Amino acid sequence: MSNDSSKLKNPGWNPITALIVVLGTFLVIPTVVQIALMFVPNVLGWDSAQRELWANGAPLANFLFVLFTEVLTVGAVYQFVQYKGISYKIALGLGKPKWRDAGHALLGIMVYFGIFTILFGIITAIFQIDTDQRQALGFEQGVGGLGLVLAFVGLVILPPIAEEIVFRGFFFGSLRRNGLRVWPSILITSLLFASLHLFGAASGGLLWAAFVDVFSLSIVLCYLREQNGTIWASIGVHALKNGFVFLNLFIIQGS
Repeated sequence: MSNDSSKLKNPGWNPITALIVVLGTFLVIPTVVQIALMFVPNVLGWDSAQRELWANGAPLANFLFVLFTEVLTVGAVYQFVQYKGISYKIALGLGKPKWRDAGHALLGIMVYFGIFTILFGIITAIFQIDTDQRQALGFEQGVGGLGLVLAFVGLVILPPIAEEIVFRGFFFGSLRRNGLRVWPSILITSLLFASLHLFGAASGGLLWAAFVDVFSLSIVLCYLREQNGTIWASIGVHALKNGFVFLNLFIIQGS
């Protein structure tokens, strides 16, 4: 191995434990946060109109959901690593950023678009999938002002940071340090990451188009994590990708 994860040959847990930690945080924490936010109108004594607006996805409600979910998810993984007595910088791929990470991010986003275009073309030629299906992002198109800022932070900033720490930093790193080879580790991580994006379609059903999209993205993100030893370039690619989605949905189409 040529990256910093070679400094930690044995992370102190096996891949199954890493999988349980990831699934536990990504399945339990969002549910807990969503339930907790339901009580906000009661605590603040809001009237029925305010309650209805909050329940139907007010920008602030959606932002707080993303913020608390991502913070608690990263916090849970961090606490697990600390409990095991392992350096979080190595275990989570949070070594010192380098200028080359920015260049790798720009190159990575172009490689991602290429992989996605090829893979999506092959998949749609073989299988019939709904390419018009949209993922429920939480934030409604057409928001402006503070709502637009909250949507930007909640979609472009927070998820790339949290998801890279958990998936490429923690999970992929755990597979590699337990002796799994590079490409099996990339495929397993990418399948897991993409599978968690199958759900949440705005119109119901499974988001197979999103699965292919996220799987393609994760291949690039894992490769950058492997080559650089950190997740900074991966965060950059992830943020750029989400930024393009935000620009299209909330600026171009939402105007």
